[in-house]
Amino acid sequence: MLLLRRLIAVVLLFGVLSNSFNYLIISSSYHFNKSYISTVLCSNKDKPQLHCEGKCFLDIKLKELEQKNKQEQEHSKRLIESVAPQLASLVFENFEENLPYSVPHYLQKSPIGAVNNIFHPPKTV
Repeated sequence: MLLLRRLIAVVLLFGVLSNSFNYLIISSSYHFNKSYISTVLCSNKDKPQLHCEGKCFLDIKLKELEQKNKQEQEHSKRLIESVAPQLASLVFENFEENLPYSVPHYLQKSPIGAVNNIFHPPKTV
């Protein structure tokens, strides 16, 4: 049971981190291969007055990544909706426990200790 929860946590963490690093990987590969992209892969290489330098290729790759992420989100949402009812008791078991409720001392009407000794007017001699 504990092993299953840890496995689920690791898989979710890996998914979130890999999704975050995709943008970093694409932008860093653009910066390292800027000369190659601007001369070979750029769609505006026949228009040097635009000073594109391969940014059009970077925009295309980032849009493709965004579309891929949207598709993965929709797929994972459908997967969770179809699988979650069976696994809800395993994953969310701890959240269903009733926790004891107590009112903190500062919200209670009666004072906790003797406050008269602290607050008093100054003595005149």
